[in-house]
Amino acid sequence: AMLALAGPAHSEAATGENTPNQLAPGQGLTFSDLEAAKIQIKLVTEMLVQREGSPQFPITNQADWNITVESGAKIGWSFQPTVHSPRGDRVGQKFASTATLDKPWYTPNGEAIWQFTEGTLIFVRSFKNGGAMRMSIGFKQDGPNLTCIANLVFARERDKNSLTMNSAIDGVPFTAFSWKPVSSSCDVSR
Repeated sequence: AMLALAGPAHSEAATGENTPNQLAPGQGLTFSDLEAAKIQIKLVTEMLVQREGSPQFPITNQADWNITVESGAKIGWSFQPTVHSPRGDRVGQKFASTATLDKPWYTPNGEAIWQFTEGTLIFVRSFKNGGAMRMSIGFKQDGPNLTCIANLVFARERDKNSLTMNSAIDGVPFTAFSWKPVSSSCDVSR
């Protein structure tokens, strides 16, 4: 069953949910209103991580997303990770795919799904060893102008002090002990 991630429970990033620059929900905005929208997002998160057999070390994880809202409840997307660590910068392979809204699929890390509710496009991915991540993209229509804001939340399971996932850079599992958002940018065009 798909993990439902309703809020930032057990997240290190709970404060990022209600920042002053948060857009009001796109009330009345439907998924079809976004058709042909092209969305570019950059999310930066600081993490304290550990790979098997090595000590804990800090990284800065940058996630670059390109998303296109297509007809037929389809979402075309690409994702490219970059990790900045004490051992240097590493850019991962670009992942690209198309998904159907509300239809889950399996990834090397677990199950994933795109959803749309109350003017917000949401990507949720669960992790095999428990926990999840959620990227929310809120939209606001102001006359002809469409704007967006994005945030990323990681959540671990209750009573766990870490989150284990496969690296988007090389596929090797790592454990994240803490995480906090550093910055995000979101641009949308039609």
